[in-house]
Amino acid sequence: MHGTGPERREPRDPRPLSGWTVAVMRAREQAGELVRLLEARGASVRELPMIRIEPPADPGPLRRAVRSVDSFDWVVFLSVNGVEGFWRELRAAGLDARALAASRVACVGPGTAAALARRGVAPAVVPEEYVAEALLEALARAEALSGKRILLPRGAGGRAVLPEGLRALGAEVTEVEVYRTVPEVEHAAELRELLRAGAVDALVFTSPSTVGSFVASVGVDPGRAVVAAIGPVTARAAAARGLAVHVCAAEHTMAGLVEALASRAAEERRGGRRV
Repeated sequence: MHGTGPERREPRDPRPLSGWTVAVMRAREQAGELVRLLEARGASVRELPMIRIEPPADPGPLRRAVRSVDSFDWVVFLSVNGVEGFWRELRAAGLDARALAASRVACVGPGTAAALARRGVAPAVVPEEYVAEALLEALARAEALSGKRILLPRGAGGRAVLPEGLRALGAEVTEVEVYRTVPEVEHAAELRELLRAGAVDALVFTSPSTVGSFVASVGVDPGRAVVAAIGPVTARAAAARGLAVHVCAAEHTMAGLVEALASRAAEERRGGRRV
């Protein structure tokens, strides 16, 4: 599969991603942690956002949910974006973390848990695997959900696995749009040219929405670049669109993604292979 195009220079820097140029396509305001982790491993990072985050098309349902949040048994967060959007509305209503005191809080992974912790909320449930299926199982183990009122603040167009699963268990689920992910095409031509020139060693994808925007505006040919996905949901989204994934993080976090890519780089270096 690989072997054509310019070769990477053997780096003097011993860090595993030294000599690699990595394209980060997250929304610019969300990319900081990933960029820092990649640079700490020696990568040269190109920030080329393929998406941007916008407020909900209709903020009314979110506003009503925030003002009645104490009526829910559970509030379940699926992303850092969901936490941030929810808290903006919470502050706009003159409220803070104490508004959630009557509810139990769950979230999908450590990044989201950290965003909640910064706001003074300790989630009662965080699954061991950071996907909606595992969160559903963890919630079902936490207590009988029949008759429970569950608030699900989330991005527009999210997967239906969690709300459908919760309803199947008898819960009353209220989904509210907290943010929208919108394609960003400003950097598409630049990224296409970099890939054509063999100037990118890796593309890192952190969400299905980023995959969708990339495929729509850039295409499915990554050239010589390794394609890395943060987890199976993102990897499946890529495969469904005809984009081959070479690396899928075992731990579905930014740190896990970077470590998986670093392992790939080390493997290539040991084998004398070049992308």
